[in-house]
Amino acid sequence: MADSEQVPAAPPTLAERTVALARDVLGDDVLEVVAFRDETTIIVPPARIAALCQALRDAPELRYDFLADVTAVDWPDRVPRFDVVYHLLSIPTRAVVRLKVRVGDEGEEQPHVPSVEAIWPAANWFEREIYDLFGLVFDGHPDLRRIMMPDDWTTHPLRKDYPLTGFVLPDPHWGGQVPFGEPLPPGTGQQTLRTPGGAPGDIDPEK
Repeated sequence: MADSEQVPAAPPTLAERTVALARDVLGDDVLEVVAFRDETTIIVPPARIAALCQALRDAPELRYDFLADVTAVDWPDRVPRFDVVYHLLSIPTRAVVRLKVRVGDEGEEQPHVPSVEAIWPAANWFEREIYDLFGLVFDGHPDLRRIMMPDDWTTHPLRKDYPLTGFVLPDPHWGGQVPFGEPLPPGTGQQTLRTPGGAPGDIDPEK
């Protein structure tokens, strides 16, 4: 090969094109890009997450059309305290990318994040799970309520400061269970799991 000949540059990878689109859409609001073991993570402010998700879903050359997961991570000694993590997949190209926002200023009990349910309906239950177990509020969610814990539970079990041994409840109780039709015993508070049919394991003799 003659010295004057140059090898053509390799075309940008899907990950590089994804990052380039994020920078085109958000500019300096792309706070950080982390590439590790062929995985790409794009960190953005909470207020811009919906705009980025919309752009990645609608970009014809990328088409991140599948929201694989939304989850959260609690870092109690860090400010902001929580990561909200989005895993996206493009079924046509088989590309994957991770998006991340950080929320939870010091003393902020229930941080807020924009919902992406209008972009991917699958986010509905993912966001409800995070709301239930981490206490993060997704603004714009059409039906934000608990999905695992009882409606009257007042804490969030996946926070790192949640007691590993659970809550000590006064007698009488059955593993913390009190039927809806009975009043809560004095001192029990709102940490009692209440079930419409009584305690789990109760048997109806007429059935």
